[in-house]
Amino acid sequence: MSLRRSDVCFLLPRRPARAIVLGDLDGWREALAGAAVEVVPGDDRRRPELAVAPAALAGRALATGAEMVVLEGAAPRGLARSGLAVERLLPRPSVEEPSLVVPVDDPVVSAYALDHWSVVDRRWKALRARGARALVRRGSFPNLRTLVTLAVDRPGPPFMVAAAEDRLGLPKGTRPLLTLGQGDVLSRNVFHLFPPGGTAPEWILKFARVGGYVEPFERDERGLAVAARSGGRVAERAPRLLGRLELDGFHGSLETAAEGHRLRDLLLRPGPRRPKLRLIDAVAEWILAVARETAAPPDALAEERRRLEEEVLPHWTALGAGGDLVSTLPPLPAVVQHNDLGSWNVVVGRAGFIAVDWESAREHGLPLWDLCYFLADALAVLDGSTSGSLRHRHTARLFRGELASSGVLFRWLRAAVAELELPPASVGPIVTLCWLHHALSPLRRRAAIDSFARGAAQPTHGTEHVAAAWLSDPALGAGWDRWLR
Repeated sequence: MSLRRSDVCFLLPRRPARAIVLGDLDGWREALAGAAVEVVPGDDRRRPELAVAPAALAGRALATGAEMVVLEGAAPRGLARSGLAVERLLPRPSVEEPSLVVPVDDPVVSAYALDHWSVVDRRWKALRARGARALVRRGSFPNLRTLVTLAVDRPGPPFMVAAAEDRLGLPKGTRPLLTLGQGDVLSRNVFHLFPPGGTAPEWILKFARVGGYVEPFERDERGLAVAARSGGRVAERAPRLLGRLELDGFHGSLETAAEGHRLRDLLLRPGPRRPKLRLIDAVAEWILAVARETAAPPDALAEERRRLEEEVLPHWTALGAGGDLVSTLPPLPAVVQHNDLGSWNVVVGRAGFIAVDWESAREHGLPLWDLCYFLADALAVLDGSTSGSLRHRHTARLFRGELASSGVLFRWLRAAVAELELPPASVGPIVTLCWLHHALSPLRRRAAIDSFARGAAQPTHGTEHVAAAWLSDPALGAGWDRWLR
């Protein structure tokens, strides 16, 4: 079971220490236990702080005397007479595997959620989303069986939001929209926080769904410090960190919000190709401007060269990566890297775009990495290649020059090489090292997962397959020069 099914508990005003689960709710007991909540049996005489049940068992859940109740399904009509404050939530796309929890009784936040967090890759989905937004704006959203109902004795903001109010100066009265991490158990959840009377979020509160997981928040802090310190074009397209917090072992961080739509979602929407290419070009132009503004002398790459030679190359020599791939690189400028600049980490709004999630950022990295990584992903989404397990095939064809999108990639690479005065012969080795580095991410992630939830599932993203495909293709590899043609 996905932990996302039980993540609605993060919307409760208090973190429960003891809970009871009634009926056949697959995985809830395991998920709560994994979150350090004591799950008591039905005959336990101690009153639980939380009761979880199907809506059909609402009476039994209320009879436990729990201060907080989570019901899967539409709230029974008599629930309001219990004296508990009731809130209706719509997990999307499903109760079992949600990526978004829509507070249907807040019309403004709900309409924003349905507009900004729905993947509309078909025209019929656009019509469906438009109808749903119209319903929530009128406050007439139906009492669907797919709802989740919260009932609490003392209503208040979600407990992590309350902690941000008390410790980080977040204004009181914000209205939360919860989005859920889409990867493995370590993927972080996010509250998008709307000010009172506001129609768009002004802050985001990231938080871990497992206790003790602090590393990404430390990396975020370092990465956003790099962006702020760099100033100029870097800082203007990055969020600002407002503070970090820890509550009962659960870590979080507060940032300024990036208001708008994820670039990936915009590229997936039905519509002409040209406006989408303009969005891609805008980000590519920014990447090149960042490299130009932050270029430092080649000596600044000494530590990164050492890391690549000692920690990356040894994993790939058996597959044909040259052991001298780093040592034979000519002197190159060191540039700021975002280092995870996929289309999912670019948010496009009325004032332009913001690059989010800077936890992998590097102050002194090799040039071209962000450009190749971004264009490989954005052009794949534009071309309709969205399957993670097959993404490496699109990347290989793109870099071999076999696709219409190859011209976009090559045009930007030629511009970057000219602007940064890179030796053309260095491009193949630089790009090769980019893919070798990123393909090791699943190994590092696996080690982190096993530290907190050994054996938990780890989804495939696609980038991990690119390195092997790159090294095995005679047209690619360290000698790659198709971009020159």
